[in-house]
Amino acid sequence: MQTLDAPVYEVNPESDWYKSASRRKEDITNFFNKFEEKYGVKEGFSFYTSEYFGVYEGTEAYELFKNDILKKQKDGFYPFKKRSKHFREIKTLIDQIEKVNPFKTHDVLGLNNISASQWVGDRWFFGVKHKEYVKGNEVTPIDYKEYLKVVMNTLE
Repeated sequence: MQTLDAPVYEVNPESDWYKSASRRKEDITNFFNKFEEKYGVKEGFSFYTSEYFGVYEGTEAYELFKNDILKKQKDGFYPFKKRSKHFREIKTLIDQIEKVNPFKTHDVLGLNNISASQWVGDRWFFGVKHKEYVKGNEVTPIDYKEYLKVVMNTLE
């Protein structure tokens, strides 16, 4: 496991942002469990939005859905045809995933100020480039040594 560079901030577990991101993580896990249960494939499917999802070439998902995908691919990714047999039912499953504001990290941690993020167990950390751009009470600075202890305890 790689670690973040200092300075590091932890997202407050009581914040709406944390709760929403946690629900989204759980929803994505549930989605892939339902997907595997329904279609019998575990690898090769990927989604970006509920309107744009597909499969990767050379995977079991590719073999299963080869009649549902576009012929044109990008980097081995084949999007689903919108009028394909399975598009609507997969879209319905994806629509059940919690929506999050993709700009929230920039609002709280500063525009283009994030070096990386990391979940360690149920704790959510961000490395930032400049601590002076961080605002709001949804994140708390954490001492770098304390952060490293959290990571080490998780690895044990």
